[in-house]
Amino acid sequence: MNVDDEYQPALHAGTQRSHNHWSTPFLYGEAEALNSMGTIAAPLLAGFSLAAMIQTLTVGTAQTRWPDAALSLFMLAAVLFVACVQAMFWARGYQVTPQQIKEWWPDADNPERSKLLIRAQELHVAGFRMWSNRARVVYSAALLCLLAALTLLAVPPQTHAQLPAFRWLAVAVGATAFVTEAIWIIGSFASPAWLAWLLVPTPLQNSADGPES
Repeated sequence: MNVDDEYQPALHAGTQRSHNHWSTPFLYGEAEALNSMGTIAAPLLAGFSLAAMIQTLTVGTAQTRWPDAALSLFMLAAVLFVACVQAMFWARGYQVTPQQIKEWWPDADNPERSKLLIRAQELHVAGFRMWSNRARVVYSAALLCLLAALTLLAVPPQTHAQLPAFRWLAVAVGATAFVTEAIWIIGSFASPAWLAWLLVPTPLQNSADGPES
């Protein structure tokens, strides 16, 4: 069977462009960084959020002003961190290097086969970017929920006694961290092409056309 006939659907998937080189990432270490986010940072922070949520159950309004709101945010943060792990699980299914693709095909040096493998790698890059961007979204949302919960937990209870200065200092630090992180997150998703990558795995011409990480 001719390789063109065997992989004709793949050739016509997505946009029609001429391809003669592999798709390269915008940052060469991007995949490893995202994998660390999904396999190390997110699970650890999910566990911390759950532990903090359980601890908040023992806190009453005599110790902090809004314990129930903080508890809800801790729970939401934990759920979102777990969602990040799941999204990166799907992303890693698309993670592949040109060398790994060639190892699967003994005739990878065949010009016709090479075109098909380049196209397949392009689609895998697109799939990885789509799922990893979804992971980044839920991770960022989870981090904001965690910071908000910690800030609310630091708010002192309503009292007519002298205001606890260090408690309010903790609130100020938490609020500053929340605002700074929110600005950082917005800046990291500033590329106008990012939303398309979040929703649809449009194939790359090269990584410079895609969103920055």
